[in-house]
This record gives sequence, C-alpha cells and structure tokens, in this order.
Amino acid sequence: MMKKKNLAVIAVGNELMGDDGIGPAILNALSGESLPEGVDLIDGGTGGMSLLHVIKDYNRVIFIDSGDFGGVPGKIRVFTPKDVHSIKKMCRYSLHEVDLAEIIHISQKIGEAPGIMVIVAVQPRRIEINTSLSPEIIDAVPQAVKEVISQIKRIRVE
Repeated sequence: MMKKKNLAVIAVGNELMGDDGIGPAILNALSGESLPEGVDLIDGGTGGMSLLHVIKDYNRVIFIDSGDFGGVPGKIRVFTPKDVHSIKKMCRYSLHEVDLAEIIHISQKIGEAPGIMVIVAVQPRRIEINTSLSPEIIDAVPQAVKEVISQIKRIRVE
C-alpha cells in the first residue's frame, strides 16, 4: 500500500461562472504565501469524479469552494463533511454533475477518504455566466487565505 501524502489544499470552482471562481482565486493568492513543507496546492477545476483519484492519496484535505449556506456574500465558513449535504440529485446518465459533497460521500463509502477533511466555503453573490467575481467576493480573498492558513496549521498537528 502506498504511503499517503500529508496535506492537500484543493480549490474547486468554475471561473466562467462568476463567484463560483472564488476557489481558484484563493488558491492563486495562497501560491504567493509561505506554506509549511508537505502542503500541496491543487487546482481541482470544476470538481467531478476525478477528485476521487486525487484525494485518496492524502491524509488530510482542505477544500476551497463557493457554498450557499445562507450568509451574506463574502462570508466565510468552515465545515466538516458531516456538516454538509448535497442538494443536487445525482443524474445516473453522467458523472460530471457530481458536487463536492457527493465526492466526499463517495470517497467515504469506498474507504478512500482522507482521515481529515475540511471545507472552507465563501458565500457567493451570483453564480452565472460571468468571468469576474463580485466585489464582496474579491474583498473576501485575503480573509479566506488567512482562514485556509489557520486550517493548515490546525490540522497539521491533529
């Protein structure tokens, strides 16, 4: 059995869908930070089943994504997998329509989930065809970077 890597920070989001591009924006900002050794920054694209092949190689994963949790646009919240559920109904015709909550659930079901998973979510204003982030979402990037770094420090010692 292959030894698992320490920690991945995986950004998920579609930069062509307005505020859904917050994950890649935060990942880009994180790439300029001094992070501890053993932390891999990964662009997870728009997610999907391919993430299963990525997360199975890690002991700990921090996901960065937009998430509608009813907050004001730009609000940042940290969740664990047990805190979230998918509101999508999985289409049995395509595996491309799977959201992050469903990926986490599948990884747990097949026994390939990392031991620790955290989701850093930013409340979007709009998810629609648009290549720019809303002003509140842009303003949230520095605080989201701080939150991700805080989570890295926290889960590296657990």
